[in-house]
Amino acid sequence: MSFWWLAWKDTLSLSRDKKALLTLVLMPILLIGILGMAFGNIFSDEEAQLNTFPLGVVNLDQGEFGNILEKEVLEKSLSSTVQVHSVNKDEFQASLASKDITVGVVLPEDFSRSVIGGKVAEVQVVSIPGADIQSSIVEIIIKQFTQAISLETSALQIAAEAAVNSGQQGATAIFPQSDLQRQGLPFSVIRERTVEANKTQVGSFQYYAAGMGVMFLLMTVVTGVGAMLEEKEQEVYRRMLVTQLTYSHYLLGKLLGLIALCSIQMAIIIIGTRLLFGVSWGDSIAGIILIAFAYIFSACGLGVMIGSFIKTEKTFNAAGMLGTQILAVTGGSMVPLYLFPDWLNQLSKIFPNALALQTFLDLMAGEKFLGVIFEAGMLFAIGVLFLGIALLKLSAERRKTYA
Repeated sequence: MSFWWLAWKDTLSLSRDKKALLTLVLMPILLIGILGMAFGNIFSDEEAQLNTFPLGVVNLDQGEFGNILEKEVLEKSLSSTVQVHSVNKDEFQASLASKDITVGVVLPEDFSRSVIGGKVAEVQVVSIPGADIQSSIVEIIIKQFTQAISLETSALQIAAEAAVNSGQQGATAIFPQSDLQRQGLPFSVIRERTVEANKTQVGSFQYYAAGMGVMFLLMTVVTGVGAMLEEKEQEVYRRMLVTQLTYSHYLLGKLLGLIALCSIQMAIIIIGTRLLFGVSWGDSIAGIILIAFAYIFSACGLGVMIGSFIKTEKTFNAAGMLGTQILAVTGGSMVPLYLFPDWLNQLSKIFPNALALQTFLDLMAGEKFLGVIFEAGMLFAIGVLFLGIALLKLSAERRKTYA
């Protein structure tokens, strides 16, 4: 059971390093707070609110569709967004100048005739400075309205011509009431929501709590394996090998020490972000524990494998920190995953940190325990693969040394 003693020794040695503890425990909490507040608007799960704005309408149309657009669409159906004010041509510019209205619309005399004939209706939309969004909304509404009327009119004409050609009488009776008259609106207001109804949107604090957590855990692994290589450069390593400590026990002891330290670090990050920032890691506590432990196991296996191939501590520390930053960027810890193409997100799942981050985000969004078992199995499999390679390398090294 000598590997237990080795694991305990490594855990105590690193826990007494105040500089390492400050970097690996307090630094992620601080960065999570800074990034969470800085990117709060981007990840906000609150719906964007648009204040009601006054809209002036100059209706010069001599047909019926101008009144339908003004009264039915803008004034009634969109009353929560716009306050319609009917003004004449003389009052139009004065109302804009005094900011009684922020956006103004002028419907020409041939508006209905142009819409029915499928021609371009020259509608004027004027806004005051700073009301670009409001004017864009009005333009979109008018465009959708005119397109819907044009399509419906074309459909009626085609149906009427087909009925006449077939010899039917009263062709217009085929459509006794238009869709516009039945439904009142030629379009529907779309509300954005998450893809799955039982999932919630992940906030900025949640995202960076998971992102910084998996990144700093890799840094902890680099620090622990660096201490392992420093030990190999000294006589301490050779003295341990002349005892009953085998290569497999040495590797197992180092792994257990890393797992214990990383588990403490991950628990501090999860509990600390929960208490300080109110971060919800999901409803499935069992799922969180499973993924956390699976990721710790795979990350430690990766570190031990790399450490078995590198001879000097300085080389490993330089390569380890560079590799950690590369994995953090491609895995989504620094840059949100949705900015990457889908193929890169899928490819990055071969790395433990990327797979763990995406699984943590799924748990935060409402995923249950059974939904993350496959990802946990992949993380454990990756860890076993890394450890197997490390053991083979150390065994070959021993045979070469004592051949």
